[in-house]
Amino acid sequence: MLKRVILTIFFALTCQATTLNAQVGFNYDVNVTDARAFLFAMNSYMSSSEGSSGSASVALRQNLANGLTKTTHNIAVIWPDYESMQRDTARNATSSQWAAFQASLAQVATIESNVMFSATGLSTGDSSVVASPNQFKRFINFRVEPQNVARYTEALTELWEGCDDSVHHALFSLFGSGETGFTHAVVQTAASAEDLLDGTACSTDATVEFFSEVSDIREVMNEFVAVQMAAW
Repeated sequence: MLKRVILTIFFALTCQATTLNAQVGFNYDVNVTDARAFLFAMNSYMSSSEGSSGSASVALRQNLANGLTKTTHNIAVIWPDYESMQRDTARNATSSQWAAFQASLAQVATIESNVMFSATGLSTGDSSVVASPNQFKRFINFRVEPQNVARYTEALTELWEGCDDSVHHALFSLFGSGETGFTHAVVQTAASAEDLLDGTACSTDATVEFFSEVSDIREVMNEFVAVQMAAW
């Protein structure tokens, strides 16, 4: 995957807090070489008048179990709609403060890959955990061909009927994934690593049935687990 030394459209935000259940955004896999300097640059920009005047949310996560993702951190930039995303991105294109912010980040971090996402509106579980400052996330990136999406979503919603509220599950569509081939992601969020990973959130029978239903139409391409470090 082509490395990007400059954090180009990264955080195309000028951020102001919105819910982390927003509809559209960018997800970045990043190698951070100096976490303290990275957080300082982020906090400095986000507390500025420009950085606090936009409509996006940003979440910074540290990767715990990377799967095929050979990076240290994951960042999501999230807008409530495409119009807000386009407005903030256009403003940043001519901002000298934004250019200086990118330059400072580029000294301590490198983007390894990025993808655009859009919420499908399909989710289950306690949504309040998604806005919690302390949360653990499991990302399951996979490919489903267009003719099989309806069948997959039917099987997924049937699985979720056998799940409790300890883990929040959400389905996203992915765009611009390049050679990875991801088309979708299920993102699971919980208040603790135990809730996320102990395997009791969904019933065994429902899980077995789900795997049987989607085994010939879903190809899991990557999976990783992360813990949220900061949000703006």
